[in-house]
Amino acid sequence: ADVSVAMSVLMQPWLCLPLPAGLKQLYQEQRLCDATIVAEGKRFPCHRMLLAAVNPYFRAMFVSSFKESQDGEVLLQDMAPSTVQTILQYLYMEKISVTSETAQAVFVAASRLQILPLTGSWVSYFFLLEQVSLENCLVLYELGYAHGEQALLRVAMRQISLNFRHLSLEDKSFLHLKPSTLISIISSDSLVVSSEIVVYRAVRRWMKFQTSNCRPFLSKIMRHVRFPLLTQEELREVQLESAHCGDMRLRWKRLNRQERLQECGGLRQGMYNKCILKTKDFQVGCFDPQTEKWEKMTPLKCLYCARCLAVADKLYVTGGVHTDDSYSDTLHEYSSFRGRWTQLPSMSMPRASHGFLNCSQKLYAVGGWCRYEDYLDSAECFDLMAKTWTPISRLPYSLSHFAATVLKNKLYLIGGVTDKLGSWYVSRKVLIYKVSSNVWTQVLLDAQCYWSGAVSMNNGIYVIGGWPDSGNLHCSRKCFFLDEDGRVDKDVMIPKLPVEIAGAGVVRWKKRIYVLGGENTYLYNNHDGENEEEYYNTIYYWEPGDHRWTQCLERLPFSNWGISGFGCATLKLSKLIVGDSITQY
Repeated sequence: ADVSVAMSVLMQPWLCLPLPAGLKQLYQEQRLCDATIVAEGKRFPCHRMLLAAVNPYFRAMFVSSFKESQDGEVLLQDMAPSTVQTILQYLYMEKISVTSETAQAVFVAASRLQILPLTGSWVSYFFLLEQVSLENCLVLYELGYAHGEQALLRVAMRQISLNFRHLSLEDKSFLHLKPSTLISIISSDSLVVSSEIVVYRAVRRWMKFQTSNCRPFLSKIMRHVRFPLLTQEELREVQLESAHCGDMRLRWKRLNRQERLQECGGLRQGMYNKCILKTKDFQVGCFDPQTEKWEKMTPLKCLYCARCLAVADKLYVTGGVHTDDSYSDTLHEYSSFRGRWTQLPSMSMPRASHGFLNCSQKLYAVGGWCRYEDYLDSAECFDLMAKTWTPISRLPYSLSHFAATVLKNKLYLIGGVTDKLGSWYVSRKVLIYKVSSNVWTQVLLDAQCYWSGAVSMNNGIYVIGGWPDSGNLHCSRKCFFLDEDGRVDKDVMIPKLPVEIAGAGVVRWKKRIYVLGGENTYLYNNHDGENEEEYYNTIYYWEPGDHRWTQCLERLPFSNWGISGFGCATLKLSKLIVGDSITQY
């Protein structure tokens, strides 16, 4: 009889369940519970062995000498019963149901109770994709800052950076920020403010709202206001206010441009104008797309077929051909803040009509030629920190006059001209260099092209104009789009250029693609023995979604008949005004 009873007990269905299903049933039926979680008076029976096994917070409660380990009751202050229900559901069933209304409370609870998989699994969806907005970005930034959630911090900071002035004036949440959170925000270079006075006034407004307990933080917070960036008029405002309040000691110092940057750590995002720089011969021109006006910049020694790129507020120019037809191996840096050129260490060899690209604080000089039709397959990179050149893997074949751009830490060389077969011909390939592995790969193009322009945007590459192939005697109006794999995506529609163009300056400015200058040259003499050629001084732009290219009223300076084969880049120009400065201690 005893044996039959034992067998009947062992055959109970719920005892044959897998462990997770068995735990779920025990929890739902509240069987064998030996612990209780209490939130706002509501009691949740549970199992201390399970909670201690899967969670360090509850393990500490139940295995230590705390009162909770004796009576098995854990009181969770400042936590809603609905939130506790959600947390327990996750611990027992590994499932969670969260809405946009409950997401914040569950995130706070998960962080407090050290449920790390929970904070990392759904926070990216509810917070980063749906939750962060202008109305709640400050609250969510403080939440992310308190709990060390980097993904949340990045997305919230993006909203704060773009709208800092509005938030500091209009959002009451700004006044309730903790001192450490405020310091974290105003320390950022990403704030889109045209003047540092905006940051100073924001700190003053925050301070006036605080109790006397926060007064000692003023000096510490003000150290993160970049006083050397203020104008003379703004400095007078600060001086008068500090004298009236008597809560800051300011020391006057006379600083030049470079010292001002060094003193405060640099400009903020909104203190630049993005302009398009053009280098041709010894002339450097700056085009502001907002005003459609040109300015002359400090000239460089005479070079043509040189290449340039911009890194923040610095312009770099490499290689080119001198007026005596000798080829250059030089690298020059132009500081828009200081307004002068500096020569840096030279490349290992002269180059012209080469690729010159920036990726991860390194400048890459690839291919090109060092004499007429003497094409190069070598490549090297310049470390901006170490100020040294280092060889990288050679190209699969010598190449010049290609379109080049960077996308997702990879260099792309599109089309171009090579002499692989003993005489020059047009490449029908895309070369892709993966920076992390120092390896080149090749992808076939649908057609040949050379002396085109390329811009990376929208997770792909826009290829503009150029010569379509050696069989076409005139340039092309055609544009096409490459995906990350280097293959043509025919679903992306780009209108044809207004005219046939090759050798133009092609750059991105914000969401637009600009095409400056260029040429339409007939490769061979006409019936009269003359070489037909046409050079442009026009400027066109196009934005994805537009049905046609737009021509700017302004034309290229320095030439009435047009130019091609020049360097072109988008550069940040400082709005900072020179003058005396103050610092605060």
